[in-house]
Amino acid sequence: MADLPEFLIIGAARAGTTALHSYLRQNPSIFMPAAKEPNFFSFEGEALNYKGPGADYVNNSVTNIEKYTALFSDATPGSIRGEASPLYLFSERAPERIYHHIPQVRMVVVLRNPIDQALSHYLYAVKQRIEPLEDFAAALEAEDDRLAAGWQPMFGYSRFPRYAEQLSRYFNLFDRNQFLIRPYEDFQNDPQGLISDITKFIGADTGFHPTMSSQPNAGGVPRNRLFQDFLMKPNPVTGLIARVLPQEARWKIRDRLSQLNLRRGIEMPPRARAILREKLLPEIEALEHLLDRDLSAWRA
Repeated sequence: MADLPEFLIIGAARAGTTALHSYLRQNPSIFMPAAKEPNFFSFEGEALNYKGPGADYVNNSVTNIEKYTALFSDATPGSIRGEASPLYLFSERAPERIYHHIPQVRMVVVLRNPIDQALSHYLYAVKQRIEPLEDFAAALEAEDDRLAAGWQPMFGYSRFPRYAEQLSRYFNLFDRNQFLIRPYEDFQNDPQGLISDITKFIGADTGFHPTMSSQPNAGGVPRNRLFQDFLMKPNPVTGLIARVLPQEARWKIRDRLSQLNLRRGIEMPPRARAILREKLLPEIEALEHLLDRDLSAWRA
């Protein structure tokens, strides 16, 4: 189909995908929908009814092909179409659906140390005010019960960063030259360099330099939980603002105010680290073999 994307940012979650979406959208030769994470290939044709906090994030995913292609209807002729849905890396069904619709698509993958990623995912849920447990280890121990009760996939904190298992599903279907795989450290150390690599990889204008004055969607723990509730949960004031400002403008304001309210530099609780090391160290070793890369820094 002419209106389907030519590249996808498929993950990983909490590895800079929101910032990449923001920076790439600034390039005139690239078209990406304003709304990030349509999640179409994760849930095509499904009737979504997830339970628990924040379920609307998944339940509002685009599941209809016509609605999905409509996201790209405003792309100018000749622009490179793409979208970012980090749930695609996690989803078991996404690879086969992507292969069915766009088998030649190019895919960008940024991988973060799995143990750090799990903590960042938890802190993001805390920031969004959808994680009721203030102890990360307790949240890890609650994973199985929560997912069995139909909570959205996000609450499987230790399941999201199983990259070897996830990439293997893709490598079974696609040629490896369709993937640009980079560590999160590349994004942290040289975001412009990573953007240049991505634009070259997808065939877009490599001479454009986006504004990187902010890093959207960064995580942390709210200093004032009541103020964070006001920002993140529906209320009469935000409802009134929604009538006046378009969604993208509201998100930018909310994100800016939220960042000012966050306490950074949260360290991993020792018990949570022990749980994650037991679960994820074998996964890191498997990823080393799959990608033929030294990931000893992640294992340290």
